[in-house]
Amino acid sequence: MGNIRRYFEPGMAYFVTSVTYKRKAVFAEEKAVNLFLLTIEYLKLSLDYRIFAFCILSEHIHFIIQPFGKYNLSYIMLMIKGNFSRRFNKMYDSTGHIWQKRFYDEGIRNEGMLISKIEYIHNNPLKHGIVADIDKFVYSSYQHYFNGKTCLLKIDPIDIS
Repeated sequence: MGNIRRYFEPGMAYFVTSVTYKRKAVFAEEKAVNLFLLTIEYLKLSLDYRIFAFCILSEHIHFIIQPFGKYNLSYIMLMIKGNFSRRFNKMYDSTGHIWQKRFYDEGIRNEGMLISKIEYIHNNPLKHGIVADIDKFVYSSYQHYFNGKTCLLKIDPIDIS
């Protein structure tokens, strides 16, 4: 089977999952989480995308992203993962892979699907037994949606029309 290309629709939001290389606990330290969040926020300015939800676990991440400029999801993910990897390796004086090569994405087709994916993202720390109370988990957009608090990454207003 040849190289299968991803299909993108302009203006569509995507549920994205990316896993670290060999499921290494890259995000076990707050310093690495903060670096990843800064990378996402910084690249939003030049790559034109919105973030509607996120969750960062020790060895994988989930987020909902909506490209709206000239760059497609594959390019945006390449830039996010590449920029983070270079800075992570420099910060920890290490070398090598940080991410698995591919990532999983699913186009969000309607409001019901969007709500379902946001709930999935926010319940992920419970599912993996990281916390017993989701209110205690700070590496997600849960606080933004359910407690009206500012979370670690700016969440953009939702517009999937």
